[in-house]
Amino acid sequence: MANVEFGNYSPSEEPKDSVQYVYYTREGEYLGGIAGSAKIYITTKEKYDQASAAKNFETVNDETQLLKYNEKAIMHADFRYIAYVVSHESGDEDIKELRCVAFASYNRSVSKKKTWRELMASSYSSVPNKKELPDKNENKSKLARYAVIDVLRGIEDLTDGAEFWDGTDFLAWGNSEQNPYNKLGQNKFDEYKFIEIPKGIYDDFVAAQGTTTTTYGDSGNHDLKNDAGTHEHIKVKDKKGNEKSKIRYSIPAADFNDQQYWTSGSFYYNTGAKATNGISATITAGKSIFWKITPTRLTSETPVTP
Repeated sequence: MANVEFGNYSPSEEPKDSVQYVYYTREGEYLGGIAGSAKIYITTKEKYDQASAAKNFETVNDETQLLKYNEKAIMHADFRYIAYVVSHESGDEDIKELRCVAFASYNRSVSKKKTWRELMASSYSSVPNKKELPDKNENKSKLARYAVIDVLRGIEDLTDGAEFWDGTDFLAWGNSEQNPYNKLGQNKFDEYKFIEIPKGIYDDFVAAQGTTTTTYGDSGNHDLKNDAGTHEHIKVKDKKGNEKSKIRYSIPAADFNDQQYWTSGSFYYNTGAKATNGISATITAGKSIFWKITPTRLTSETPVTP
């Protein structure tokens, strides 16, 4: 579907049953309306039901509750598309993680001077077969919409300006393990001049994994004579008894246990990459860690005395 301009919608047919627009609760529950509408209003289920009974939806078209993006009414199609990607970029039904993904992706769109939908449609998100989130009220769908509404309503950014996130692979590969694609380490160690993680955030990130190892499919890319790291190549059987090749990595990778990167009390790794900026972890949610781009480190260079 081609991108549409915000706020330039003309209905192709007369509204049915006097429902002019689309209505959600503040918490992301879909109440009703016309798909593809030019406007989305936030209201309560009680008010919507009263308006429906009276067939007078003007009573819930409160302009102070109009959902806006860049000071214009956000199109229903764009809202649903963004919510779909946010939903699929997150793991469990975790409102904190969904909010972090929503804020980080929005922040990145502002940084890159792209619309939020345009960014989500790009390679920034690896979600396959992107589409609009259906207006159904499964719990994760409601929570994803809730997270997007939070951003559009301007609540405080709990990521403190993060623009990216990583999952388990960051911990499993570090900068010392040959990853499944036969490259050394996780890509952030090549892209930024430093990586820093405050200890509290690091501890939460490791604990959230809930395991000390993780496995990835083994496509036979590794040169076993020059296979960096301590990972193992193993064979496992699937549910049908077929043998599969896997690579098992320890969590965390050796880099994160190396005390030379913890002399300040936080994890700080100078990568040596020729880059202007480094990245600083600002929060962890679900099994993900979120990164703020910064030219200078944000943690102290020396241990903080209690």
